[in-house]
Amino acid sequence: MKLSAIIKQYADYIGGTFTDYDESKCIIVVPLKDDRFQTVLAFTEKSKVSGKLRAVFSSKVSDSIAGVDLVDLLRQSAAFDYSKFVIEENHLKIEASCLADAVSEDEVKFMVQEVAQLADQYEYKLTGKDIH
Repeated sequence: MKLSAIIKQYADYIGGTFTDYDESKCIIVVPLKDDRFQTVLAFTEKSKVSGKLRAVFSSKVSDSIAGVDLVDLLRQSAAFDYSKFVIEENHLKIEASCLADAVSEDEVKFMVQEVAQLADQYEYKLTGKDIH
């Protein structure tokens, strides 16, 4: 799968911004309602579980998890279609992933959009700001 080509095409379609880093990593800035934007990092990596190539879509929600009810977030994430909350180096993120060889272009677009919308929603809910 040419992840960056799909992401670039989607960025062009939605009026977003696309930045390609290399064959395995790119960024899309997704325009959202109320003139807000959210940055989503898309990359491929080898799965630690199956050993297969997986595509990952990630967006930062908050620079800190201090004061965040993580159990409540875990409960809320059960309603997400593709995404989940991830804590990495004390940062709260929204992330979706899939096996790269088994995903359709439409699913990639849905995941990018969901990650962007949820990250923006929770970023605003937790910080009251549009940071990322």
